[in-house]
Amino acid sequence: MRARRTAIVALFLLVAGVLSAGVAAAVSGGGYQPSEQDCPLNADSNDAGQPGSWQPQNPVPGCHNFKLNVEDHKGGRYGQAWIDQEKQNDNPQSGGFKVNSNGDGSGPGLQVTVDTHYQPFPPGDCGLFDLAIYPFELLFNTLNGNPQGPCTLTPPATPGGPPTITVTPLSGPPDGSAANLAQGAKLYLGADDNLDTGEHDGVDGKNGTANSANGPSDGGAIIVDWHPDQIAAWVAALSAAPGAPGPFLSNPVPLVSIGFGSCADGACLGIYTAKTTMYEGGTPGERDVYNYDGKKFDPAGCDSGSAKDDASCRGPNPGDPQTMDGWRAAEKQNVVAQPGVQVYEDPDPQGSPIGPYPLPAAYVGTCGVTAGGGAAPAAPKSPITNGAGQLNVSTGC
Repeated sequence: MRARRTAIVALFLLVAGVLSAGVAAAVSGGGYQPSEQDCPLNADSNDAGQPGSWQPQNPVPGCHNFKLNVEDHKGGRYGQAWIDQEKQNDNPQSGGFKVNSNGDGSGPGLQVTVDTHYQPFPPGDCGLFDLAIYPFELLFNTLNGNPQGPCTLTPPATPGGPPTITVTPLSGPPDGSAANLAQGAKLYLGADDNLDTGEHDGVDGKNGTANSANGPSDGGAIIVDWHPDQIAAWVAALSAAPGAPGPFLSNPVPLVSIGFGSCADGACLGIYTAKTTMYEGGTPGERDVYNYDGKKFDPAGCDSGSAKDDASCRGPNPGDPQTMDGWRAAEKQNVVAQPGVQVYEDPDPQGSPIGPYPLPAAYVGTCGVTAGGGAAPAAPKSPITNGAGQLNVSTGC
């Protein structure tokens, strides 16, 4: 499944490229949230739907593995499009869109849902995302002396009938809530690895994982956030600390923040224009996600892919956490990305690292330059070498 999950990264790179084509600047950003996908935190539990699971439904009705939202900052949602979450081994087959003049959906608008009732490939064969990377995987394997594809290609089955298309006009008096978009608006585009043949690889709540549910292990988002209402607070923060570069360098464009971020098999890529929270642990404090100074990584076999994996989190050293919940509790409460480009190891212990592990980090942006750490050889001791053996030049964020 690791080769398949890597397709999520390719998906987001493709989407980012499409969105940036023909415009002055890329409109892409990170910040995947299960709530934006209309999913509970445990929707992708690795035992979802099985007897005794803390998530009895597989799939979860109303949960989506792909979601596009247009929202205000007061909880109102005016436009959305989606692909429904799938059960294990199924390919995406249903989705829809909805537009409404009222943020709570009570005004005039339109909803359209589509269900193809069509599964073109049998379980265990290539999924839809496998097809996108099949030529590259075949070429890679051939060059390495193994001329085989990453999965089995079976001719697609014949559809069993026509798709179901439901068009629902929405009525109700407009309440003027759309005016809230002028004071703050967000465009969210998120996807996760349930798109890949219905993969379910979140924690099951057992073996010390009950507090580690954080959605699926792999996915990402593109966000554009318009927030003119925050300019006054930004100016006040600068005025309160004249000469301190941090508030400006962590948020140099206060009117709008844009960016892109995704993680697959423990490898994460992010491009942001403002400081953005990536993960929330249980230890007071904050760290930059690419700065490994003081960071302890969970064992490579600790992940949420199965009950066996999420029980493989016992740290090898005295004092190490012994469960996934323990590793989350040991992480800083606020793990952030900074404005710029960053590559790093996923701070969520649910991730199943493909290696090298931990992934050496790299960052270039308004907050400085960082390189190395993790599996990379430690940099020589110097004034710019941190405790993780990384070269780290900070501008004062």
